[in-house]
Order: sequence, then C-alpha cells, then structure tokens
Amino acid sequence: MRAHPQPSNYKMRKRIQLFMAVLLAAYVWLASMPVEAFANESNPAQEDQAIYQLLKSGKRPPQEKSYQTPEQPTVYLTFDDGPSKLTPQVLDILQKEGIHATFFALGEEAKARPDLIKRIIAEGHTLGNHTYNHVYNELYSDFQVFWKQIQESETIFDQIAGVRPQLVRAPGGTYTNFDAYYFYLLEQAGYTIVDWNVDSGDSTRANVPVKEIIHTVKSSPLEHEITLLLHDGAGHESSVEALPQIIQYYKDLGYAFAPLTSEVKPKQFSVGKPKWSRKMSLTHFEDLLQETKQYALAHGQPSPESDKAANQLVNQTQVAQAESAQTLPPAPSLPLQVNVGGGRGFTLEPTQYQLQSSRIELSLRFLVEKMGGYISWMEPVKTAIAHYGVYDVEYDLPKRSIRLFNLGKRVASYSMADMQMREGSIIVPLRKTIDLLGGRVTDAVMETDKREVTLAWHHLFMLNETPILLKNSLFALK
Repeated sequence: MRAHPQPSNYKMRKRIQLFMAVLLAAYVWLASMPVEAFANESNPAQEDQAIYQLLKSGKRPPQEKSYQTPEQPTVYLTFDDGPSKLTPQVLDILQKEGIHATFFALGEEAKARPDLIKRIIAEGHTLGNHTYNHVYNELYSDFQVFWKQIQESETIFDQIAGVRPQLVRAPGGTYTNFDAYYFYLLEQAGYTIVDWNVDSGDSTRANVPVKEIIHTVKSSPLEHEITLLLHDGAGHESSVEALPQIIQYYKDLGYAFAPLTSEVKPKQFSVGKPKWSRKMSLTHFEDLLQETKQYALAHGQPSPESDKAANQLVNQTQVAQAESAQTLPPAPSLPLQVNVGGGRGFTLEPTQYQLQSSRIELSLRFLVEKMGGYISWMEPVKTAIAHYGVYDVEYDLPKRSIRLFNLGKRVASYSMADMQMREGSIIVPLRKTIDLLGGRVTDAVMETDKREVTLAWHHLFMLNETPILLKNSLFALK
C-alpha cells in the first residue's frame, strides 16, 4: 500500500521565505516614508488628553477671536434672574430712555412669563441664558448638570420666541464657581460667558436701599466699556427705582448704552479655586467634549436674536445720539470760546459748531488747524488723517473706523466711530476728538449767556506753530 506524501521541509522553507520577503518589503516602504507624513496627522485622542491636562492645572487655552471696540464709552446694562413682575417696569424705563440692555433670563421664569420674553426680543434687547433654576448646589456639582440646564432653558427660549441665546451668565458669577473645564466646554459649544466689571450691589442682601445702590455704582471705577450687573428678579424693587438715576449718571459722563452681543469682548473673572467639590476624569471630559462639539455642529448658524443684536451694536452710535431727547437749537446763538492754556485759544462762531445736550460737534479740519495741526485727505479711500504733535488719527469714512498712531506706532483702533460727512466736512464730537489727540476737556460752561470750554494736555503741543507746555493741568471734567 502506497503512503500519502507529507509536506517537505523544502516547501515549508519556501513559504517562510516568501512571508519574510513581503514583510521586509513592507518595512522598507514604511521606512522610506517621510517622518512628517506621520507627524502631521492629528491624533484627536492625544489632543484631547493634552487639553485635559492643561485644564486640570487650572489654565485656559488662549482664544483667538477679535472683538469690536466702540469708539464712544459704552455701558452695557445687564439684568439677571428675570423675567418677573418687575421686568415690565424695567422695560418701560428703558423704552422711555431710548436705550437697549441685556436680560439674562432663567428658563423657569421664562416658562412662567413667556410674554415678557417676547417683549424683550421685540423691543430690541439681547436675551441671555442664566440657566434654568439658579440652584447653586445643582449647577456646580458637575458640568453635565450645568450643561443640561443651559440646554433646557435654551429650548424654552426657542419655543417661546424662536431664539437660542449664545450669551451665558453663571449664577453668582464664574469666580470660584467655574473651573477651567466649565469655560472650555461652553466655549467649544459656541457660547460666550459674560461676567461684569461693575456690580450695583443690589443683591448683596434683601431690600438694599436705593441710595446704597446708586452710591455703589458711582463709586465704581470708570472704564471705556462697562458691563453693569443689576437684577430684575422678584424682590428687587429698589433696583427698578434706582435705574433712571443710574442711567442719567452715565449719560452725564458721556456714555452711550448698548446691548451685549458676541462681538463685544466679554468681561470674565479669572479662574479661581472652585469652592465646590467635584472631579473630572479624562473619560468624563472626553464624553462632555464630544457632546458640546456635536451641539456646535448642530447649531453653527447664528440665531435671529444674534443677528438682530449685531445690527443694534453696529447702530449703537445712532442709538446713543437718539437718547438725548432734549436738544438745543442746531444753530446756537452764542459763540463758543475754546481755551487751551497760557491765555491762548480761539472762538467758534455760532455757525461753526452744533450743540446737542452737552455734546459739541464741529468740523475736524477746523478744530485741528485751529490747534496748530493739519489734515491730510486721501481721496481714493475717503480717509482723513489728523496730524497733531506725536499723534496721527486716521478717520476712515467708508468703514466708520478710527486708527490712532503715536509716533508712527499704531496704538488703538475703534469701530463704529462717531463721525459723519456734512457739506464736504467731516463732523466730529469735540470731547472725544480732543481725547484722541492726547488731551482732555477740563471744564465746560454752557449757560444762557456764556459758552466756554477749557482744554489741557500732558505733553508739548503746537498752537499756531508756537510750542506750549501745559504742566499738571489735566483734570477730570467738572
């Protein structure tokens, strides 16, 4: 009987050699690939881990976003905890004053008073998200709870008024409540977190007196942009009563009022050590990050509310001008004396300036040339350049922007600039133009028989080509 043949050692060796040859060829091919081909490929898991470690250390990744800076000093009135039975009174005051504000509403209160949410939107105010129920123990126990409350309120706002607010204010503010994870995850979802730089003090305790609220506001530092914290929730009758006086205080200082938008650089507190005991594992962070990024993809388009608010910001100069309901005759019957120190100055005839409330408007060329500077006009780009001492100020009419240069170095830019062309001349406000040129209006007299302003500088400047040095003459406007 013939035996069946067995695989020979020769055939086995051939198979092994073939396998090794293929393996060697693959190794040679991989080795010949440039290192960059692998280094440049992103590894999402590694990136998330790196971000996680950064946030765990309490640091926030830098944001690369540009914001609009209003040319006129601006107050952003913000109201938290509503809507309540007091909100209609707040809205009535704002309507009477002709200004717009921002309302950080609670979903729970919005659900109970949907008509007030509709009115806030209809009257041109910005609606922000202040979570659903304002309960600290829940909101700051874990980011997922905060996130769900933001989503719940947003759904309510959408059902009531068709808007999904992208501005978020944390109950109690972010300091010691938020950690770096809270900030980062909300930003990844497309939200803007807004704190404040002036606290009216109307929620430090129950029934804060009106005088105390007003005193707190007036004692607060003045900045170019002020985000003021107020409350329109139940129990804040004093806030409503103080509101007209607060508005008048800032108006007298020359501030405009505008609603917050995503184009306004938000006031944010630094990341402090959280007073809440909570932990964030890498797995939990990755799950939350995935959820927030999916939200951003699903809601990538700006909401109707944000479009409306952006238009309000662009037009805030016109809104600010409309706030002054009382105006003096456009052609004043008195000349205006402008003093610049050292017994020098010049006079504006009644036809050479306009006075609206306490606001003086005049020709840019006339003002600069009277002070010893000069104007260059670039016709192709419709831009005027005011040259004065160490300062050059570009007035870009098409873009309505101002660019300020000191010794040739660009030091500031302002959007939505307050300027307009009238009969071939650029008309500008006196006070803000003097500020840009390195000076201040130190005194102003606007009486029935006398109109006079006094200017001062810290630096050497030219008046009719004569050097003048003003020493220690820079004071706040009386």
